[in-house]
Amino acid sequence: MTAGADPSDDVADGTVNDVADGTVNDVADGTVNDVELAALVPTADAFDVRAFAADRGCHVVHSGEPDYSQAARVGATAATVAVLVPDPDGPSALAILDALRERTTLPVVLYADAVATDDLAAFLDAEATDYVRKHPDGSELVLEKRLRAAAEHATLVESHGLLERAVDQADVGITIADARTDDEPLIYVNEGFTRLTGYPVEESVGRNCRFLQGEDTDPETVATLRAAIENEEAASVDIRNYREDGTPFWNHLDISPVFDEDGELTHYFGFQRDVTERKRLQAELHEQNERLSDFASVLSHDLRNPLAVAQGRLDAVDDPNVAAAEEALSRMDSLITDVLALAREGDVVEATERVSLGEVATYAWSMVETDGLVLDVPEGVVVHADRERLVSVFENLFRNTVEHGSTGSRTRSGNTVEHANGASTVTVSATEDGFVVADDGPGIPEGERDSVFDRGHTTDPDGTGFGLAIVAAIVDAHEWTVEVTESADGGAEFAFHGVDVERSG
Repeated sequence: MTAGADPSDDVADGTVNDVADGTVNDVADGTVNDVELAALVPTADAFDVRAFAADRGCHVVHSGEPDYSQAARVGATAATVAVLVPDPDGPSALAILDALRERTTLPVVLYADAVATDDLAAFLDAEATDYVRKHPDGSELVLEKRLRAAAEHATLVESHGLLERAVDQADVGITIADARTDDEPLIYVNEGFTRLTGYPVEESVGRNCRFLQGEDTDPETVATLRAAIENEEAASVDIRNYREDGTPFWNHLDISPVFDEDGELTHYFGFQRDVTERKRLQAELHEQNERLSDFASVLSHDLRNPLAVAQGRLDAVDDPNVAAAEEALSRMDSLITDVLALAREGDVVEATERVSLGEVATYAWSMVETDGLVLDVPEGVVVHADRERLVSVFENLFRNTVEHGSTGSRTRSGNTVEHANGASTVTVSATEDGFVVADDGPGIPEGERDSVFDRGHTTDPDGTGFGLAIVAAIVDAHEWTVEVTESADGGAEFAFHGVDVERSG
């Protein structure tokens, strides 16, 4: 392949000069089939793009001026490697390389006869990728293989560079610890880690990440991390750490093990994020909830005392005209009870226990006047929940079914769900990620399903409108979700998701 050769020459000797059908124009429109590799071949005043195609060998597919920054394309394939072929009568390969490097970062392979050691060293020092010596019989099989290798290597280098830049510029702290070395020292920290902790790279690498711990770091949290590392498992914790200047901060730390091809643990990846503000807001919210609960308790006590006196006085009066007053006092008592429950049930559940879904539902059922309805519960199903609050969920759902026909506005005998006029069976069943409470009553119209959990929402003039709001508060406190749909029998179905469920047998 000589720089002075006419690219339209029809040479069928298997070299890079081979041009299909004897003309450049036949393939200049980028229609070469199955292009596997496109190589830029620059000279002093022009360039060719040669395509290695599976079906037609190696062809010139484009010739033009040396605008190396816009390498000619072969269909959808751009040149991915450059080949320099020295011309004894033209500029040196090194001069062309210098010009090329000003415009492109393509890997460059020198293809020439024997090259003096000093010239080759200078060429490689100028960031050339490889050197391939011309074969005596003109075969370019080795050249093609080396071009492919150079292009693949360049792709890997580019991908690695992109990954490294992305990791360094990430907003989170990223660390890599060597699990094969005693004490799991850090071998890499990104710029995000330095910004987060204040520790420069040289003061972090080589140390176990416990140097971030301090006097207020929770030992149980540290034990959780240590157990995960010993068991070669992932872990996620919020841990109290300290910056280089001694400032404490809450660090949300995720660690993930990395295994080699043989399944042996080699490294641990760590991801750190400052969640101090989130923790502060959570603490404020908890404090506000505590104050709200205390206020509700005081208010309940102060209201119930005079309420009890009034109810006692009315009970002593033998007069049918006081029935309305007694009903009003009873409603006030229900309202106080629901407001107090709503204030208390919204607190985040910090600890759960294993409870039998069927037993809790049955117990809650016994606390509600069910007017002859039938309850169907599952056996052998355990959920992780706050038992008392789960009881409250079932009580409010059952009471809702009995008293309001599942809160539907659909008329059915005054919308009072009784044995003969509404639901006859309430079914509790387990799902893959939670449980379902369904009935065969009138159901809830689709247009009302998004509002049934709103505080004060009710279709019963005697209802407080807090029952399902209490259910929603308990669901949020457990970090579950709940949705209302239509049951298989046309009634209401409350589906709870995000629940930790176990099944025996």
